Amino acid sequence: MQKDLTLVNPQNYSWLDELEEFKDAYGITQQQLADTTGYRREYINALIRGRKQLTAQAKAKLTTAMRVLTKRNNLDCCIDYFRVTFKSHDAENIIQKIFQISPEHFYREDWAFYGYTHKLVCGELTVMLSQQPERRHGESEEAWLKRDKGTMIELSGQGCRYLEKYLSGQKRSWYDVFIACQELHGRFKRIDLAINDRHGVLDIPELIEKYRNDEYRSRFKGGKIHRSDRDHKEGNTLELGSRQSGVHMVIYEKDFEQWQKQNVLLEDKLPIEEQPIKNRFEVRLTDERADSGIDALLSTRDPEKVIFGIINHYICFLTPTKSKSKQSWPIDPRWATFIGANRDKLSLTVDPQPFDFTTTVGWLKKQVSSSLKLIVILDEMLGTHTLDEIIDAGKLSPRQVDLIQHYQNGNCGAYLDNFEAKEKQSPSLQFKCNTLTTRPKRP
Repeated sequence: MQKDLTLVNPQNYSWLDELEEFKDAYGITQQQLADTTGYRREYINALIRGRKQLTAQAKAKLTTAMRVLTKRNNLDCCIDYFRVTFKSHDAENIIQKIFQISPEHFYREDWAFYGYTHKLVCGELTVMLSQQPERRHGESEEAWLKRDKGTMIELSGQGCRYLEKYLSGQKRSWYDVFIACQELHGRFKRIDLAINDRHGVLDIPELIEKYRNDEYRSRFKGGKIHRSDRDHKEGNTLELGSRQSGVHMVIYEKDFEQWQKQNVLLEDKLPIEEQPIKNRFEVRLTDERADSGIDALLSTRDPEKVIFGIINHYICFLTPTKSKSKQSWPIDPRWATFIGANRDKLSLTVDPQPFDFTTTVGWLKKQVSSSLKLIVILDEMLGTHTLDEIIDAGKLSPRQVDLIQHYQNGNCGAYLDNFEAKEKQSPSLQFKCNTLTTRPKRP
């Protein structure tokens, strides 16, 4: 069966008839549907036989269950945050070896975080730098080196997607980035491994209820529940473990977050139910655990084994029975599907995205479109040039200049140099000015 249950036309063919056809074609039993949806088998039977009314909630749960049981649930894994430090102050060499693009594409900003003094930026790629400290009288080399912050690369989720644009064009992978960092003696400070649940294999409110009812086994000592509310729409988040520990997990409704971040008018937003990712499960590793996690990824090249090995070690959600002993409680069916039962193997995917100006356009539409329209109409009526004067008075920031240069000289907003890090001698870093006219032109 090639049809998706959500695409059936109820006027021509019963949705429940299609469900029954799918169920028979894949050899799925009513009990399996009951276990996966959380309904009783008798209720499933009554729905299929037409003795119970099919509600929107039941239809959604049955659709998700069929995707789960037919392995069409589309789980994938991505890197969603990355931070690595180097004792070296040779930023040019670090940029060349890891990003394999010319350092001249980066511009300087004289502020940074984590005690660094300034940073180099190219699109969403950030390299933070520090001044090498003077060695104090009588200070040991170990203490001196400990005070030296060196250089740090930090990539947010957007930065990771932006780097993947380069990796795709260079025929490289995240594994190549990890190896390059190790060759430069980098120390991995944090990496977030994110599982994207595109069809609702997990039910976040249900997991939160299980957490509240102590229906789980865990090595974590605590957790937190958060709820976001905007425009009468809510998003739920469950945090497991402490943010100060080496392993920390966050489970949240990604569709709500995506909906919130759409910087467009409310009527232009993609509805929450149509967002591409429904839920996200993040495993956040820091310091020694981050180093160990990347070593495991490089040695196995199996992200499923690594990420679910960590998850299974720390947390498992259960279905309570009459037994008082949790040890005898079975694993929750939806959780069992998430960690490996009845689904395809998890792969490390990339979702390359260029640096673009969608956010700026969205802000203009949302905040000032009516004012701009007013000025255009009045300019036409009065024969004035107010809008041109406003535009001419604008001063581009280095980041805005960088965006223009990306589209002028780059490939869809990303520089894909024909660059061989070991053979090409790097040019000097060109620190940029605040205006397009004074900023050095890139070749």
